[in-house]
Amino acid sequence: MSQLKYLVIYLSLLAALVLMILPLPDWAQIYRPNWMALVLIYWSMALPKRVGLWFAFFSGIILDTSLGTLLGQHTLALVLIIAINMNFYQRIRVLALAQQAIYVFVLLLINQVVVAWVEGFLGRSTPLLAFFGAPFVGMLIWPWVFVVLRDIRRKAALR
Repeated sequence: MSQLKYLVIYLSLLAALVLMILPLPDWAQIYRPNWMALVLIYWSMALPKRVGLWFAFFSGIILDTSLGTLLGQHTLALVLIIAINMNFYQRIRVLALAQQAIYVFVLLLINQVVVAWVEGFLGRSTPLLAFFGAPFVGMLIWPWVFVVLRDIRRKAALR
């Protein structure tokens, strides 16, 4: 029964995946935040012993196959930012939400750099607005993501 309560983590990652593959108009695509990264950042900060690099790895593989991108592209980016987060989570989770949002912006920007780097190897360029648009929107919505997932975690009594 105790493992069943951790189903909340899987359901939140599934919701993040749905938000990642949900079709948007062309003009809005560049502003789509990386929902998977936001959810993984939260869970690896809140429950670092439960959600770590393996979650990031398998979530990245699922995201790559769902988006039809090069296998390992998002996986590499997610594993990198979650590894960084796992090193700094104790310092970051005591900060105010506005300060956490800046930290999340940096992580999402690192994610964008890795994805754009792989895209560059494939001969595809990334527009500058697309490069900064999604991390900026992710930074703006971080407080809401944090509050919603924290409330879900508390109601599910996850520790």
